[in-house]
Parts: sequence; structure tokens; C-alpha cells
Amino acid sequence: MRADAHYVEQLGSPAQPVIRLIPLGQIDGRDLPSADDVLELTQSIAAHGVLHPLLVRRRAGRYTLIAGRKRLAAAMAAKLHAVPCLLHDAEGAAAAALSEADNLRVDPEALRAVDSDAAFRSQLDLLASDLETIQTSLSLLTPSRQGGLPQKVGADLIGSQTFRAAWLVSSMRGTFDDSRRVPLGAIVQRVADSFKAHSTLIGLQLECSVAAGAAVWQLPEDSTTAAIAGALLAAVVSLDDVAKPRVELHADSPQPSTLHVDVIQRAARVSPRIGELSDHDRGGRADAVITALALKIARTVTAAHGGTAELTPLKGAGSLLRMTFLDATNRA
Repeated sequence: MRADAHYVEQLGSPAQPVIRLIPLGQIDGRDLPSADDVLELTQSIAAHGVLHPLLVRRRAGRYTLIAGRKRLAAAMAAKLHAVPCLLHDAEGAAAAALSEADNLRVDPEALRAVDSDAAFRSQLDLLASDLETIQTSLSLLTPSRQGGLPQKVGADLIGSQTFRAAWLVSSMRGTFDDSRRVPLGAIVQRVADSFKAHSTLIGLQLECSVAAGAAVWQLPEDSTTAAIAGALLAAVVSLDDVAKPRVELHADSPQPSTLHVDVIQRAARVSPRIGELSDHDRGGRADAVITALALKIARTVTAAHGGTAELTPLKGAGSLLRMTFLDATNRA
């Protein structure tokens, strides 16, 4: 869909959200990234238009952005007059929940203080409790004959954002209940299930394969789940502007005492310094913060099993995060 080509209002059912072309001047968005941060996306939008509609809702005669901060900033930098938007008519508590879910942020400065600041740990505990409440309340937004697609969009958005925020909280706290060890196959299935909302919302294709020799490795459930989920989140955020995002998760045990868990994306170009959190990135870039934190937790988890975790760019485009576990006693 070209942002400057036509007006679209194709979803005719009253129960469905409407896609329409909305002037940029009528859209209110907070905390938009700088033009420098979206330079590559700006060039793409200037050439091809906005391929994925922004998610907005009506408010006081204008439109409030729910999702699509990078696309909105890039469209402004490309000097477009209007962009395609998915119009969501959520009001009241539902609208507030959508907005809050999409705007959950991590304070990068807090990352540096997390190990020593007891007060901050207390705040994380409170946030974790709130996230659990949001997650259990999602049943109120399950699709019904009356709600249909708008409720489904809202539930998927809240679910995906809550999952991401919950992972950030647990990883920043750095504490996991590793008293339960389960087969890797079960952990991979749990992680794949947790990404269903992402898949529905952004069209994510998640390809998972676990070799028989790898599936039976017994690993601590909580920390291993956090490590694999973080690797997938890092790949997903790097594909934020890819039309058809696809991520691969492959687990193999080439030797009885060696386990490889690979998370691969092959579409987005990444910096050779991927995984390093610079002072510029500490200003709030979600992709940089999530990638750095994902690599940190992956290294911590694998080190406990005599292994390593490395994140490397692939030739041309893409990245590979390989987690290697070395411990024959982990096998069932």
C-alpha cells in the first residue's frame, strides 16, 4: 500500500477496524525517534510508501498513535502528507490499556543501576505484578460476535507488549526460579506459544525445529526460557520495518555433550557492533536495549552450563545468535 497513492476503506463490516489515509498533521504521537534513527526506513518509505498501516484511535477530533512510532517519524522525515492507518475505535479503559501497553518503556539509565539500587528492584517487582494483572485480564478482550476483529487486534497488541515488558522486567531483575528442569523441547514449545500474539499482529513467521538429540536436554525452565525468548525478541525488533518478518529457531546436539540453540533472521542488516549498548542507544532505542539485554542474559545462562552465546551479523543481511551449552549431565 503506497502512502501517497490512494484512500483505502476496505474493511466494510462495522465490527472491523477501518484502514484510511490520515494527514500527518492530524496524528499525535509521543516520543518519536529522531530522523537519524530512522534514516534507512525514511529512504524506503520515500521510495515505496508506508507498507504497513499505523494503529491509531480517534480522540477529540484528532488521532492518537497506538503503534508505529518509527513509521510515523520516517513518514514525517520523508515529507509525506498522509499515511495509511488502521483506525481502532477503542474508548475508555480499553483505549487506555492499548496506549499503555504500546508505550511500556525501559529506562536505560535504570539498567546501569539495577544491580545496586534496591528501590529500583522494588519498582520492578510492582511492575511485574501489574503485568501479571494485565495478562490475566486479557480474557476480557477475547473475540466475541459483538467485538470481532477490533477486540482481537486489541488483545494481540496488549498480549505482545505485555510479554515483551514482562521479559524485560525479569531479565533486568536477573533472578529466575531454576528449581525446575524440563526438556528443551518443552521450553521451545512454551516460547513459541508466547509469540502467537506477535505472529498474529505483525504477520511474523516463526520457524522452529528441534532435533531429537536436542529435545531431551534437561535445562532450567525459567532462565532458559528467558534466554531463548530474548533472542527471539532481539530478532523480531530488528525486523520491525520488514514487510514479511521471519525468524528461525533451530536446536541441535551435534555431540552428546554439546547443544546449539540458534536464532536467525536473514532480512535486516545489522551493525558489526550489534549487541553493544552505546551512550546514544541508552536514550531509549528499544531495539538496541532489547538486543543488548538479550545477549547478556543468553551469555549468563549458557555460562552456567560451560557454554557461550555470541551474536554475529550474517553476510549481506541478517544475524545469528548462537547459544552453546556444554554439559553431558543435562541430557535426560
